[in-house]
Amino acid sequence: MSTLFSVKSSYNLRIQTVGILLILLISTLTYSTLISKANSQSPTHSVFVEIFTSTWCDPCQTEQLLIKKTFTNDSHIAHFLVYHLQDVWSTTASVDRANQLDFHFVPSHAYDGGYSRTSGSIINSSEIESLTYKSVHLIELTVTKVINVNLLTTQISVAERNGYSFSGDVAVYAVEDKIFHNGTEWNSIYRDQIFRQGIFLKPNSYEVLSGNWSIPEESIPENIEIIAVAFDKTLTGKYGPYAVQSACSKDSELAIPEFGTLFPIIAASTMLITFLTLKRINLRKNGIDSNI
Repeated sequence: MSTLFSVKSSYNLRIQTVGILLILLISTLTYSTLISKANSQSPTHSVFVEIFTSTWCDPCQTEQLLIKKTFTNDSHIAHFLVYHLQDVWSTTASVDRANQLDFHFVPSHAYDGGYSRTSGSIINSSEIESLTYKSVHLIELTVTKVINVNLLTTQISVAERNGYSFSGDVAVYAVEDKIFHNGTEWNSIYRDQIFRQGIFLKPNSYEVLSGNWSIPEESIPENIEIIAVAFDKTLTGKYGPYAVQSACSKDSELAIPEFGTLFPIIAASTMLITFLTLKRINLRKNGIDSNI
């Protein structure tokens, strides 16, 4: 009789456990959905802006003032790579990139690797702000740099924050700030691409990349900045993969919207209750088996 009662109690316990776990699971999924909707209007990434400019271009000079006033590195909404064409800072790489993007006028702009483009007018601040909200694979970039005389060493940490695999590239550029020419302060002047490397991140994993760069004699070491950009290989347009994150060494860590504090508590509680309940069921089962 006691054995049958124990079996029945064990059965009832299993039913109650399944019910509790279902409630917790539904609560967790519902909460995560609500968070996703709540965060839909939160910035997802820092926009990568490639600018094509010239020192002799009056609108380009006006644009530099606008960039400095509106978009500072502290804002975390955009990072700039400024290619110069047909002036003292023009490079082969600048011309090649302009040709890749089919740009024939200055100023011109490519946002997030060609996801959006403008040409023949100064930068559109509203467009940049709107692009910060577009849906992307959440990637966190942390950039550090060390300068020893004329040798720059940089380290880039790339972390996956969506919970599923990421296949992409990370490009790292050297730019120079605070250079004056014809009465205008020019910033984020393209100096070189330090490296570009393909990466594959498993869910919630990270990878650390590093590289060295010799600072040219004509550059001022303290004015050199590092811009790192993550490109998603699964999102490729006419001009190549789209950028999903950018960062510089002034960003100690780029803020990315993630789940609120209640979600991990619910998830952790679910796992803990599951573990303890299953352990209790096993103990009951072992007790029944011994009675039998």
